[in-house]
Amino acid sequence: MEISISNPKSVVIVPEQKKTVSKITVQRMVDLPAKKKVIVFTEELGQIVLWEDAAYDAIGQWTDESVSARITELYSA
Repeated sequence: MEISISNPKSVVIVPEQKKTVSKITVQRMVDLPAKKKVIVFTEELGQIVLWEDAAYDAIGQWTDESVSARITELYSA
């Protein structure tokens, strides 16, 4: 049986996973200029997008210190 839905809806099908972390270990940093995106890969949280689009343009030449500050900004709230 197939049921058509007139107004498609986004549905989360993966169960939520919560994790408490006290540190974040960056394993790799990737700058994708063509996509205007900086991504870090971490041991504890997997992939994190730090800057993209206009934020990518605004950050300019980022450093290890700016990566640390951005992660702190995202996860210390």
